Amino acid sequence: MVKRVGGGEAMVVRNDLDVPVNAVLRIQRPVNVAGIGNGAIQRTVPAHSQVRIALLRKRKAGFPMMYRHSFSYRLHYSPEPGALAVSGPAYELPWRGGPFRISQGAGGDFSHDSPRGRYAVDIAMPRGTPIVAARDGTVIEVHDNQAGRWPQASGNFVRVRHEDGTESAYLHLQRGSVVVKPGQLVGTGTLLARSGNTGRSTGPHLHFVVQKAHGEDRVSIPFRFSRPVESLPNFALKE
Repeated sequence: MVKRVGGGEAMVVRNDLDVPVNAVLRIQRPVNVAGIGNGAIQRTVPAHSQVRIALLRKRKAGFPMMYRHSFSYRLHYSPEPGALAVSGPAYELPWRGGPFRISQGAGGDFSHDSPRGRYAVDIAMPRGTPIVAARDGTVIEVHDNQAGRWPQASGNFVRVRHEDGTESAYLHLQRGSVVVKPGQLVGTGTLLARSGNTGRSTGPHLHFVVQKAHGEDRVSIPFRFSRPVESLPNFALKE
C-alpha cells in the first residue's frame, strides 16, 4: 500500500501469513524521485507484520513526483517464524502440481501450538492432489480408512522414517488413496497418496511435519524446503 507521509510517499507491505516473505519493490520511470537507489528494493517482512520498505521523496520541492511501481513476493519458508535458514537436509516439496500456498505455518494458533506440531506446515490444495515423499526413507505407518473428522485428528496419513532417525508425516489424506505399505522403501518423489480433508481439517490441505523421538512420544523439529512455496496472495493493498 502507498501512504502519504509529509511531502513524500511511504511504500508499505502487510504480511498476513504465518511465515515471512521477501518483498521486492520496483520503481520504473522515476521523475523527481529520491530514495530508490537502483530502482529495486528488497525487504523481509516477518509473519503477521506490516513493514515500510521505502520512503520516496521529491528531489526538488515544488515539482511533481512521478513514477510507476510494482510489487512481487517470494515466500522464505522456514518453520521457525522470523528465521530464513534452517540447518539439516532440505526436503523436496511433498506434492505434484500447483503452485500452492501455505495456509498455516509454524506456531499457528489454530493447531500448530503443541510439541508434536510446533514446526508443521499446512499447504492448501485441492482434494486428490498427488502427495509424494519429500525425502528418501522407509514407510513405518499408514492409515487409510477414515472418511471424515473422526476418530483420528490426523485423518488418513503416511509416516516415513529417514536414515538419521527423523520421520516425516503426511496428514489429512484422501480415504483409500494411500498406495504404500509399512516396510516399503521410498525415494524422494515416490507417490504416497492423494491429498484430502480428513481428520481435524477445516478445508482440503496437506499437513506436513518432520518429527523425532522424544521419550515415549515425538516432537516436531525445524526443517526447510529445497525451494520456495510459490503463489502467494497479493499483499500490496491499494488505499
